[in-house]
Amino acid sequence: MKQKIIFHKICRHVSLCVLLLLMIIQASAVSAADESLKELVSSMAKAGIDISSKQLGAVKAYVVENPERSSKMAVRKLNKKSTSESERAIWVWVLGLGGNPEAVKHIIAQVTPDASAILRANVDNALGQIGGPEAGKFLFSQMINAKGDEYKNHLLLLMARAGYEDAIRKSEGLLKQDMNESRYVAVFFYGTMGRASVPFLISRLDHWNVEVRKNAAKVLGQWLLAKEAAGPLISRYKKEEDPIVRRILLDALERTMEDLTALEQFMKKVEKEETKPIVRRFARESLANVSRMRGAVAKKYEERKPDELAFKTVFDELYKNKGVRGDYSMLGRSSDINMEQNLEKLRGQILSRGVPESIYDAQKVNRIILINRLIQAEGLK
Repeated sequence: MKQKIIFHKICRHVSLCVLLLLMIIQASAVSAADESLKELVSSMAKAGIDISSKQLGAVKAYVVENPERSSKMAVRKLNKKSTSESERAIWVWVLGLGGNPEAVKHIIAQVTPDASAILRANVDNALGQIGGPEAGKFLFSQMINAKGDEYKNHLLLLMARAGYEDAIRKSEGLLKQDMNESRYVAVFFYGTMGRASVPFLISRLDHWNVEVRKNAAKVLGQWLLAKEAAGPLISRYKKEEDPIVRRILLDALERTMEDLTALEQFMKKVEKEETKPIVRRFARESLANVSRMRGAVAKKYEERKPDELAFKTVFDELYKNKGVRGDYSMLGRSSDINMEQNLEKLRGQILSRGVPESIYDAQKVNRIILINRLIQAEGLK
């Protein structure tokens, strides 16, 4: 019996020793990884503009694996006076990758009158990535005092990504720019903001500047599919004098009027009464499209197999990588009108990428939204 007790004590002692050894090994591994990150940041700071994609990838991988540890490490380094300006810029970037709202105050604290351009740029981008009211408010203050349209536009896009809706009221300048020349910055801004920007855009349909009216109609129709804008678009059409804007207003109506019969009747009236050839021709083409749209909607209805689980699976994948990878066909087949809010959210996430390719991906989502609306409007349930 005594030997048995001694044996159990020895086993317990050995188990504790093994556990302690494992903890030491794990701590050593973490410590080594931490030191490796510090060395990597230091070497990146010295490299300047010659930072390699391999170094960037290594830091991102560490942050993804250890978001809390990397954030704490970054904060400690930023709080040290001995940390160089170039290293601060990279540690701020690390905090942005981590996405912790608690990091916002530490990031803002890095902005001093003598802060370098690269540090300030990383501060802006990190705040846009983390988002939230505090980050948005700081970016807004930067925009108010900013010089140059390009920098202001950049800050507006960051505020859209941060979800700071107060920025919408200061965004009219985006509508004054040519869409192509400005690289579709208005689409990225209002598209990322989503439904929150609809009232502002509707109010600009009566603006004195023709470019503002034109672009407000384009965004409402082509990008946001804002069905609540249908009435205001018709009202604007009735008093609009510029034929180009009149045509754009009709194009927006095609995407915001859910009732194909009502659309058809309106376009017949336009074709009969319109005096400008460019506008009358658009109405004629729209009428020819209505019958084709009905056929396409009926076909899509037959293909539809609404499935919440299948939709969520493909939606989550697309949302996580901002629409870069995922099955848009399955997204459409598994959806119905009840998924529209999620689809709008995905569209905003896609457009937050702010690159030309995201425009095409966002339109894939818009086609799904339109088909679902028309299926319901046509009574195909």
